[in-house]
Amino acid sequence: FWGVFDILTLYGTNAFAKHWLFWQDLVGMCNEQNPAAAFLHGSFYLRVLLSMIFVGVVTSLKRLMLATFLGRRSFAHYGPEFETILAKMILVSQVAHLAKRIEANVLSPSTVLASGYAYTMTTKANFAGLASDSDDFESGSPTHRRNSVGNNSQTSDSSPTSPQGFGDSLRRSVYGKKLISSLSRKNMGMLDGMTRGNSSSKVEMMKLLEEWEEPDLQANAASKVSIKDILQFRQAMSLVSDTYPFTQSFGPASTRAICVESAEKIFTSLLSKNANTEQKLPFETLAELAAGKDGELLHDKVKALVRLFRPDRKGFLTKLDFVTSIDNVYRELRLYRANLSNSQQIDESFHGLINILHYFVVILVMLIIMGFNNWESLLSMTTFFFSFSFMFGPASSKYFEGILLIFVRRPYDIGDKVAISDPETDTSASGSSTWFVEKVTLYSTTVRFATTNEVATYSNGSLARLRIINAKRSPKAIVYVYNKFGSDVPFRMIQVFKASIENFVKSRPREWAQLNGFRATRVNLEANFIEYVIVLTHRELWQNVGPILQSK
Repeated sequence: FWGVFDILTLYGTNAFAKHWLFWQDLVGMCNEQNPAAAFLHGSFYLRVLLSMIFVGVVTSLKRLMLATFLGRRSFAHYGPEFETILAKMILVSQVAHLAKRIEANVLSPSTVLASGYAYTMTTKANFAGLASDSDDFESGSPTHRRNSVGNNSQTSDSSPTSPQGFGDSLRRSVYGKKLISSLSRKNMGMLDGMTRGNSSSKVEMMKLLEEWEEPDLQANAASKVSIKDILQFRQAMSLVSDTYPFTQSFGPASTRAICVESAEKIFTSLLSKNANTEQKLPFETLAELAAGKDGELLHDKVKALVRLFRPDRKGFLTKLDFVTSIDNVYRELRLYRANLSNSQQIDESFHGLINILHYFVVILVMLIIMGFNNWESLLSMTTFFFSFSFMFGPASSKYFEGILLIFVRRPYDIGDKVAISDPETDTSASGSSTWFVEKVTLYSTTVRFATTNEVATYSNGSLARLRIINAKRSPKAIVYVYNKFGSDVPFRMIQVFKASIENFVKSRPREWAQLNGFRATRVNLEANFIEYVIVLTHRELWQNVGPILQSK
């Protein structure tokens, strides 16, 4: 600014440039009585002003481009995850608000639909990441798709054996019937199919096809991010309170212990209007949150509530289940904020490297503008550094590879479990030994061995060419369980065993997502046994391996 201002007003041979107050005679220092000499229209002064303008313009452009680039990267990497976490936080805050109204005797669960109670963001919140048919219902299981041929008998929702925790409002809706039927039906698999006969006209064609995932055809997400998206993302992060992340209706949640205490109070408030001696919360109470203004249930929101709280087959939640669900959201939020803070530190380190290169080039250009002949000195410096290039060449290459690993690939974040191995060797089918990522910088990564708590440090360059398995970013864990049966065991008994496994999986919706397969893998007539493998998908990721091993 000052360079442009000076070159427009204080440079040249005009009267104002020479004397600011040339029209008055009172102050002699500011009129023609004080000679201006030739400095104001000299070439050296012009070069100084041009250098000031060049430095200001180039530095402003550098800051704008770097801020936009780093902002787009952060939004593309952390924006979708924040959207999912924010949707869960909204659900928890709505549950807390419902509990407060029930506790204050303003609202009872039986009158929510009739009152037309408007819950915040019921239609605007994006629950797409939470609502997934394949994760919540039995129809997503490949085993169920094969066994559903000729097994489309409808389950009566008015029978005495129908789960009571879902309530009448959920049972009356079409979507609620599907949900209750999926969670409560005992699937006898092929054993049922043999007794009921086959009728392919009643089965959807998609259920008969093999499971397949659509390829991701999305372009570079960072290139589609606008300045408005970046500003909204930063504003949303600034509005998340450390003390009350789930709003004041939920209560304080500054630490995990305080969050658990607040969740217990919410659970007690939700039970205050339910005559339940077993201290179990019916899912019907939470499903009231999915009621629209016309009384119809919002399907995506019901799915999101099911995925967040995971009721049992009868539609009830224990205090432990309720608190665990909220605790999972709290931990996701804290890890997310830690990762975002660490990402900002990495961006600052990268900004520092860019500044070194930027100001080096700026100084060279300024010297050229000022008329200094610096090529000879620059050439001598280049010759000096060239003699050391053979010594630092490999180290510089590794250093640059490490920067690309963290800044471009981003294979892990703080809190992730990673397994590092040679890309030319196969991994174990039962899972890999993992390390917790504790600290990430632009140059090194600090990890802790999950089994022994040993801490190690890697240079990022040494990890660039290795295979890095991220347990947190991997899909739900697939578990293999092998069983041996005598070769004289009838096939019908094998089918009964398979049906028992299916019912076992269905009765534990908080542990198992689906049964993927049950098949023979090895026949050994000499040892008189046939080996079968049970393939299951667990609810947890390999990131949380404890519950997986316990369920297995």
